[in-house]
Amino acid sequence: MGHYLLPTCIYNTNMDKEIKHIGTKTGKLLLFGGVYSNLQALEKLISIANEDGVAAENCICTGDITGYCAQPEETVQLFQKWGALSIAGNVELQLANDSEDCGCDFKSGSRCDDFSKMWFPYTKGHLSQHSLDWMKKIPEYISFEYGDKKVTVVHGNYGNTSEFVFKSNAAESKERCFEETNSDIIVAGHCGLPFHQSIKGNLWLNPGVIGMPANDGTTRVWYMILDIVDGEVTYTHQSFEYDAETAQKLMYKNHLPEAYGDTLTSGIWDNMEILPEVEKMGQGIPIYFNQEQKNTTQTKTQKKMADTYYDPADLRKFGKITEWSEELGTKFFDYYSKVFEEGALSAREKSLIALAVSHVVKCPYCIDSYTKDGLQKGITKEEMMEAVHVGAAIESGATLVHGVQMMNKYDKLSM
Repeated sequence: MGHYLLPTCIYNTNMDKEIKHIGTKTGKLLLFGGVYSNLQALEKLISIANEDGVAAENCICTGDITGYCAQPEETVQLFQKWGALSIAGNVELQLANDSEDCGCDFKSGSRCDDFSKMWFPYTKGHLSQHSLDWMKKIPEYISFEYGDKKVTVVHGNYGNTSEFVFKSNAAESKERCFEETNSDIIVAGHCGLPFHQSIKGNLWLNPGVIGMPANDGTTRVWYMILDIVDGEVTYTHQSFEYDAETAQKLMYKNHLPEAYGDTLTSGIWDNMEILPEVEKMGQGIPIYFNQEQKNTTQTKTQKKMADTYYDPADLRKFGKITEWSEELGTKFFDYYSKVFEEGALSAREKSLIALAVSHVVKCPYCIDSYTKDGLQKGITKEEMMEAVHVGAAIESGATLVHGVQMMNKYDKLSM
């Protein structure tokens, strides 16, 4: 497990936008994304690459070298000195164009939008002209041959650098990316969560990011290793810990969003505004792609819980139901996401209903998920408990009303 064989929105309306082809790659590749001005994380990754014997030119970043954290200039200088490859993320594109926002197209007034108005001007104001000029030269997309596969690296998606592409998202936009880039493998970033997904014989890889944890309750950050074993392209998800406390203190010192600083050491995102419903369910549940990672990331309490019939970590496997029935699974997730969109009922109201129903159907995964979701949406503990009581009242009432059936049957048999 963890080692597999292959089977303002920045939107580009010209789907023939240039992809820089960099030839053929050989040897082990290290893929990563989202450094986010986190100098401490980058220093650790470079040491890992050196220890693992991965040459700098075989280390590839999916963009967003800067952002969020407190050392943008130092991070860019170290990245340049290292000599790794990178494509431009939305942050690099916006900085290169002297824009006033990060280009993520956050909902106006959302926490992400408010926080971006703090960290983006800070980043812009702490970069030298030399670094800004360097960013202008970074290609938006690159491609290369690796073994017998064509690999294309994008930030969000081809033609939409700021698109958040998660594992649970509908497959159509991913399929379109494979078709329009004529690729066997897509390496993407931007969404902040590591995952892999086989789609009609092609492979979508997101190595995750190193500048922020993956919302799983641990301080680990993620990257991927690609290799060729016995003529086949293989991939593994890897994680590491680094000096997150120093990165956090520097964010506090420079008056960057404290909530993002807290995330560095808590492993929990401040909000889940960009996440689809399926990914929201994974908050606080350690990610692992093999047994070794599971053993090293579980606390004693988590291990005790994992030994029960309901393993909390199984919630992250929810998306795998598409693997045995891709069409039906994809349709379900599309429907599921649509149900929880704002409509006649607000997303907050729907979350509260979902929490009550979760108790009625006795789904521990759902209870965990919608308790967290409710907190994110500002639902109070009193409101949550009242919703649980409403569900309990309906369930107990439904049980008691069936007593009429018992009474009718008794009277009939007693005649």
